[in-house]
Amino acid sequence: MPRTPSKSPTDVQRSPQQARGRERVSAILDACARLIVQDSVDKLTMHTIAKEAGTSIGSMYHFFSDRQAVLSALGARHLDAIRQATDEILTISREQWIGADPAQVIDWMIMPVLRYIEAWPDFMLMISPGFAPGPLRAPQLQTEIEEIYAQVLTMRMPGLVDPQRQRTVRTLFGLPLGLIQITLSNSQFKRELLLEEAPFALTAYLKQVEKRQR
Repeated sequence: MPRTPSKSPTDVQRSPQQARGRERVSAILDACARLIVQDSVDKLTMHTIAKEAGTSIGSMYHFFSDRQAVLSALGARHLDAIRQATDEILTISREQWIGADPAQVIDWMIMPVLRYIEAWPDFMLMISPGFAPGPLRAPQLQTEIEEIYAQVLTMRMPGLVDPQRQRTVRTLFGLPLGLIQITLSNSQFKRELLLEEAPFALTAYLKQVEKRQR
């Protein structure tokens, strides 16, 4: 499946050519991620990011024009990581998809992204509708993921045709989003909801869909 190239985290201002420069950019983005979680994005400035990253303000402006450029680069880094996780799905063979049980299908198809989201609380905040600079959106990436889900369902259930297939795809994509929204307002059970309850519910749902096709 062709991929739409995403903007590199360092395309925003100036791309570092040396390893040292790349490491500095990575440290800046890591610092930005920590501050979003610790202090909220409202308090985020170029100076606070520079201090957290242990770099000079001059170095900040060497790579990024302003705070929004840093946030955009951080978002692009997250989306690149999600794309890498979904690319791994494409390496699984047709025979493996057909032979796997529903729990394994959910683990291969959906859980890599949920594990990433759970591991990066700043990403969860950035995709929240309440994120002050504007929520991070990636409609093309969502389309790509839904297309992969549709391919897997077609391999496992050739008789599942539109619009039922599309309803199933949207359900598999949407149920985890609902749990993510819950954890944004109450993170008490974030890990359990995303990594335990989500696969439990999704596996049960997929079993019922496949049962109807027999």
